[in-house]
Amino acid sequence: MVTMKNVQLLLDRISERKYEELDIRFTDLLGHWRHVTIPASSATDNLFKRGIGFDGSTLKGMTSTEAGDLVLLPDPRRTFEEPFAERSTLAIFANIIHPGSGKPFSRDPRGVARKALNHLRGSGVATDSFWAPEFEFYLFDQASFWTRPGEMGYSLKSIESPENSSAPESMGCVHTSQSGYHMMFPVDSLHDVRSEISAGMQKAGIEVKYHHHEVGRMGQCEVEVHFAPFLSAADNIMLAKHIIRNVALKHGLAATFMPKPLPGEPGSGMHFHMFMTDKQKRIFFDKKGYCSLSAPALSAIAGILHHAPAICAFSNSSVNSYRRLVPNQEAPVYRFFSGPNRSAAIRVPSYARTADSMRFEYRVPDGSSNPYLSMSAILMAAIDGMKKKMDPGKMGFGPLEENVFSDGYDASALPILPDSLESALDALEADREFLQEGDVFMPELIDRFIDAKREEAAIFCGSPHPMEHKLYFNL
Repeated sequence: MVTMKNVQLLLDRISERKYEELDIRFTDLLGHWRHVTIPASSATDNLFKRGIGFDGSTLKGMTSTEAGDLVLLPDPRRTFEEPFAERSTLAIFANIIHPGSGKPFSRDPRGVARKALNHLRGSGVATDSFWAPEFEFYLFDQASFWTRPGEMGYSLKSIESPENSSAPESMGCVHTSQSGYHMMFPVDSLHDVRSEISAGMQKAGIEVKYHHHEVGRMGQCEVEVHFAPFLSAADNIMLAKHIIRNVALKHGLAATFMPKPLPGEPGSGMHFHMFMTDKQKRIFFDKKGYCSLSAPALSAIAGILHHAPAICAFSNSSVNSYRRLVPNQEAPVYRFFSGPNRSAAIRVPSYARTADSMRFEYRVPDGSSNPYLSMSAILMAAIDGMKKKMDPGKMGFGPLEENVFSDGYDASALPILPDSLESALDALEADREFLQEGDVFMPELIDRFIDAKREEAAIFCGSPHPMEHKLYFNL
């Protein structure tokens, strides 16, 4: 809860460190980070009581033109020094409220996450949830894309690509194997960039676990972080993406969290490791359970896998997301759980099987999603499974130890994930009640989100893909 003591401590900090500007950040419905900047000298306690107004009607799915006014209310508990602005700037996360009543705006993604956390605390199944996302992304030396009359395409280039072995600037330092995973520099040309990214994240309060080159041979990277409380972890995603993009740009690189930017190379996900506590005691461990999972953990897994098709509308919210969720592409396709099996939608790492380390990893989501909505949908599904004591084994969700993508494996009976954004939105239309429990996801938010995403998907219906010209031009 925000108190006047929080506010005064922040105002004192602004004065003592002589910040020139205060940058107020918020997230729109589709997941874009937006901001408004004010002189730091104008920040008073009134800013934290009344906020600052903005026009929500200009943002997709937020408000209508005739009732567009909304207010940003800065949260003094979550700030960081902005390293990429020329003037001394303190950035601050904000919540969105109604200008008249001062009540939370129902389509504020960060507000949804706050409500999801409160719903967990009132559910009786746990008191807190802790999350650790994996940041997978590509860093390209060149990136361009275009859509013009009679012309459409993209160009993405990396000095590390095997095709650059004859380029003088590569000095032969290209990936010669089929995997760039944990490759050493100088072939890993991005080590120092990732180190700078990691240092920036650490300075901003995000605890980094490690970083390394990922499997993709055209500059795919990964940064893993330590666990953080639910809302802080969602905030950290917005902040980390900001740091990654800006450090990359500083080095003349283009960073993208696009799930599948390239054919023939692995896609980028955003796996979520998670565990829950009840009054600070972890509740996911039971030495006698499968992979040392407790009954509440198994029910949480069952809830997530049961509602996974609807969750995908939020956790895999782009048309491009479903270019990644295909067989043999380092991403899950089927809804089942397992131990260390990386073809599973949910896996239990074999190196985390103690009372103090127990967690599971949901491997379906990607970085194109709005983290507040994605994480809230996953949490609501877990709560639903725990309250109803769902059993993943009885529901047909495993566990399965086999690689379901291996030759000859019959996966025809396995429950599947959606294969397109449209099918994920259909699933959300049919399965949304669990999200509306406790008024966490209000019906109008779900409706606006579905409408916006169906418009997005419809763009592709009349837009031929360049691969279609290769296949059909001369038929």
